[in-house]
Amino acid sequence: MKFPREKRESRTVVAPPPEAGRRVDGGGAWGPTQFDLPDRNGSNSQAILIVALVGVVVLLIIAGLWAFAYFQFT
Repeated sequence: MKFPREKRESRTVVAPPPEAGRRVDGGGAWGPTQFDLPDRNGSNSQAILIVALVGVVVLLIIAGLWAFAYFQFT
């Protein structure tokens, strides 16, 4: 037994909010993205500085723990 296929009109289920057209930074129409995009002029010196400082701090912590263990257990 075959039933006739029901025709439905297409409609938009979800639309971006009205203020989405005026957004210029901070992500897409739905809000901020998960990752910050690089600056338009290509300068990411602040991000590079933060990553470098975090790396130096981690290396200093590892060196301090190694020195502590070396002098404690020898």
